[in-house]
Order: sequence, then structure tokens, then C-alpha cells
Amino acid sequence: MLVMPGLVNAEEGEAFYKEASDWAKGELQSAYEAGLVPTILMGVDMTKPITREEFAELVVILYEKTTGIATTPVSPNPFNDTTNTQILKAYKLGITQGTSNTSFSPNTLINREQCATMLFRTIKAIVPSGDYSIAGIKDFPDQKNISSWAVEGTKYMCKLGIIKGDNKGYFMPKAITKAQEATGYGMATREAAVLMTVRTYNTV
Repeated sequence: MLVMPGLVNAEEGEAFYKEASDWAKGELQSAYEAGLVPTILMGVDMTKPITREEFAELVVILYEKTTGIATTPVSPNPFNDTTNTQILKAYKLGITQGTSNTSFSPNTLINREQCATMLFRTIKAIVPSGDYSIAGIKDFPDQKNISSWAVEGTKYMCKLGIIKGDNKGYFMPKAITKAQEATGYGMATREAAVLMTVRTYNTV
């Protein structure tokens, strides 16, 4: 088996990643065995923040593995900063949008409310006729910090138990102060994103 630099043979019980937190390793391996980990995340440090490009690749694989449908990219490409086929598939499915009419910003890091929204859209693409009610789901203590467009997605993913808050119930949707930005508050790591997708796969 040809192994990428920094990548060891996961089929022999070893990790497919360069680094990962101990609490994430079991579910990371489950995601790998289910075929939910894209090549772009092979051999990387999973503890680092995830980019928009990486997350788009994750959710497209999630969609295709769950539905058994091989999707096609949007054409013509509306973006001038990416030609990534997986991004263009995610855009066509309505899972992700650009940061402008002509830009996707593939290297921009993604926060928790964006992750929740994209996963919510992925589930709706997988099961269009599902029940997506969030009636009775309580507001988070930091509800005022959640963008209006992300309220439905954050509450629904919490309802499913896929994306939870901290031990005090705070969702931590994104950084809203310079101090929070400096510490990476509200940002999603690669390992957390993979765990979200494998949990969604197992739930859906």
C-alpha cells in the first residue's frame, strides 16, 4: 500500500492522521472505516481548525455515502477562487454558498454555527421530506451571539445530539471579540468536524 508522507496504514489499526486528540481517536477511526474521510484530510493534524474547502469535501462525501447518489458539480463555475469539484457539488446541492457572488474563500476557517448550518442543509438534502421542527428546543445561554440564519441549524443539530454546547450549555457559535478570536473561540477543528459528520451518518 502506498502511504502518503505522515500517513500510516489505518487498515493495520494505526491512525490515518498525523495528530489527533485522545477523545476523538475512536470516532475518527469509525469515520475512516465508513469511508467518510476525504483525501484532503489524510495525513494532517486533526487538532487544527478546518477550512471551508475541507468541510465542503466532508459534507459531500457524507451526502454521497448516505444516499448512494454520485452528485455532479454546478456548471458553469460561479467562483473565481476555486475549481474544486467537491465545493462545486456542495454548492449545487445547496449545502454551501459563496462568501460573495464570485468568491468561495476556500482557505477561510469555519466556525461552529457555520458547521451546524452546513450539516443541517446536508441532512435536508439527504432527507428532503424529514421533520425539521425545532419547536420546544430551548435557547442557548449565548443565543444572542448566534446569527439569525444559523438559529434553525444550530438548534436542530443540538436536538439530534450531534453538535452540543459546553458543560454549561453555551453553543459557542463564533468569536465576537478580539480576545475570543485570538484564542480560536467558536472555531471548529478538523477532528470535531469529522466527528460531526460520522455522527450525522450514523443518525441519518
